[in-house]
Amino acid sequence: MACPPDAQARRRAILSLPAYLPSYPREISSEAKAIHSLLSAGLADNKHALQDRVPKAICNVSLDELPQCETPVNIMASATPERYRLLDCAEAVSARTLRILEFAGFPSVPYAALSYVWRGNRPVKDPGLRTPEFSVLGAEDADPISPGILLDACTASLACGASHLWLDRLCIMQTSRQDKRWQIREMYRVYAFATVCVVAPGGLRALAPFSEETQWIHRGWTLQEVVAPPSVAVLFAWAHGAGESHMKIAGEDMNGRIEVVAPGKSAMMGLASVLAVCSVGCFEFTPDGAGEAASPLRIEAALFGRPLQAEVPLGATLVGASDIRLPNVAALAFATARFLDTDEMRDYCIWQCALVRTSSRPVDMVYSVMGILGVMLDPSDFAVDDRLGATIALAREILRQGRSASWLGLSTNLPPCPYLSTFPVFPKTSVAGQAMYDLPGGGQRLVALADALYPNDIGLFPVPKGSMDKTGYHSFDAPAVMLTIFSAATSLSGDRPYNDARRPTHIRAVDGSTWFITSSAAITGESNDIPPLASEELRSFAVMLGFYNGIPAVTTGNNLRAMLVTEHAKDRYHVRSYFLLSHEATQWASTWAEHHFCVGGPDTYSAGHQASEYPRHTAIQLAPPPPVPFNSDTFQEA
Repeated sequence: MACPPDAQARRRAILSLPAYLPSYPREISSEAKAIHSLLSAGLADNKHALQDRVPKAICNVSLDELPQCETPVNIMASATPERYRLLDCAEAVSARTLRILEFAGFPSVPYAALSYVWRGNRPVKDPGLRTPEFSVLGAEDADPISPGILLDACTASLACGASHLWLDRLCIMQTSRQDKRWQIREMYRVYAFATVCVVAPGGLRALAPFSEETQWIHRGWTLQEVVAPPSVAVLFAWAHGAGESHMKIAGEDMNGRIEVVAPGKSAMMGLASVLAVCSVGCFEFTPDGAGEAASPLRIEAALFGRPLQAEVPLGATLVGASDIRLPNVAALAFATARFLDTDEMRDYCIWQCALVRTSSRPVDMVYSVMGILGVMLDPSDFAVDDRLGATIALAREILRQGRSASWLGLSTNLPPCPYLSTFPVFPKTSVAGQAMYDLPGGGQRLVALADALYPNDIGLFPVPKGSMDKTGYHSFDAPAVMLTIFSAATSLSGDRPYNDARRPTHIRAVDGSTWFITSSAAITGESNDIPPLASEELRSFAVMLGFYNGIPAVTTGNNLRAMLVTEHAKDRYHVRSYFLLSHEATQWASTWAEHHFCVGGPDTYSAGHQASEYPRHTAIQLAPPPPVPFNSDTFQEA
């Protein structure tokens, strides 16, 4: 089946719809109907459109009988590869029956999509009781499914106006490579046209309460699952009834709504509200009908992590003081927000979120974001370990479409990838846990963003575009100043990385090196030619990336970010580190001349090279944190 045309235009059309979370119970909303109108228009030329209206039932079994079966659920004999499949929610809730329908064409029925972790939290069991569970053929390595959790997910879907539910475990032929490859390419569209995404952060074995930390936000595929849909509801264990949540973040009052799904057992809340309360770590809850004199309940919020990480994996270290916040939660809030003005802002936040996530297969870290970044790669082109090659292919296609290199400056405190220096080194991937790095001297490092930010060019520094070759070298034009490394003692004080905020002559990179800004490059703007050097010294430049904001969008602090690039071969450069400059230098930086650069390497990439294959001479040295945290007054509680 051909890829849907113009994924970016379709995405923008869906994002233009108002955000919503219907009450429970409630009829399908006007926003959901608008989604179906978009979907119907896209099906106009589908030869299977008529067949789609009469789906085939490929599974029809009692949910009460499933846990008694000795064999896993198996759809292989009745399903056809490269088809769409959905669970019938009404049949599940009213008749307690697992009914799976197969559609020849893209389903036009209203459906929800479920987001969860393959291996989630374990239920708290009474030693004398056994919780009913069942497994799926080909996915026995995942947690078993609780029929009760499945019923809650179907109930939440119905409450949001969706009569059906897409659940990858049951809707993909788990032992068919053909079907899996096809489903990966269709995954973005499945989530983009869902009425709502229902998130079960604790997994399919047990619902997690607000106070219980889960691994959901650390998994690769869950990013697409909440960025693509127009609305997202989080499902959690809850016994306090429906009501209102209240909290303060960055000095502002924020309210949210909690709706009951199963009385005394579960409830749901909009993703934006859950991200906000997890950023703070707690919220106040007022049940419906409580009198004015009633005191609100104080609820701990740790579903997506804890602001103060008391527990660190054995042998792991943290980056620094900035890790005690939850910047990955803030980055996801940005990626799913509707207030960002440009695609560059949003895409940068998506790259940030992906950087600190992990998956069982390295290449899935690319497949899981390609759709939301407007690209469809063919999974058969890459080995399961070839995250590097797939990343280059994704970046090349983004640039070929005439779009910006929104990944530049993604992380200032992680070392650049030795084969693709415009990206940071890739973390280890795993089927569970968090993204980690192996340290040269032993032990591991827990990956965390130093800051959650997005680029705001404010009309002066548009994100570079350009092109990329098959080995990962990015050719682009950008404002820059020439540098000379300065080994002698400087007048730089310990609390700032420059000697003058408005027009510095000496600047310190994040890696601790100090540089002198060469006067010959301080800039007339009349020439694109890079001046020759009198010696064999390698050329180095500060390449302006732009102005960066967080929440609240303050315009003071070290908001300017530049790459430190060094020449390693004729007219070929690699990223060595980054500079964090004061907002007061904006006018001076606007006078930098534009130069042409070709940045990649410095080590040679060949097709099929695994991202984990670092050359022995390339030690992964972690950059020390900058003397002043980047834009330190941007985030307080968040």
